[in-house]
Amino acid sequence: MSVKSNWKEFAEEISDKVASALDYWCQNVSGDPVEDCYAAHADLDLYDLAQEFAGWSRFGITEEDLKLLEEMPDDVYEEYSERLKSRIEEVARKLSSSGADETDE
Repeated sequence: MSVKSNWKEFAEEISDKVASALDYWCQNVSGDPVEDCYAAHADLDLYDLAQEFAGWSRFGITEEDLKLLEEMPDDVYEEYSERLKSRIEEVARKLSSSGADETDE
């Protein structure tokens, strides 16, 4: 396995952990409307989001993960950061449009 595929594997894993952490945060903790919570996080990159949830044993994002994110090749980091942003924006859009549907009825 190449070094690049190892970085991509790590990036996929940490992106999934961050997405799960954000889901939990927005749905159970933040106190803000869920769609507002997602929208507020949509402009953050992978490192900033991972840093927000690092140390929470529930999510398994460690300080070591943050160090690895800093060492990750830029192209891999950018790719997975953009993927995560797109995921968050999509959730925010879906929540926003489902809320609009409910108010239109």
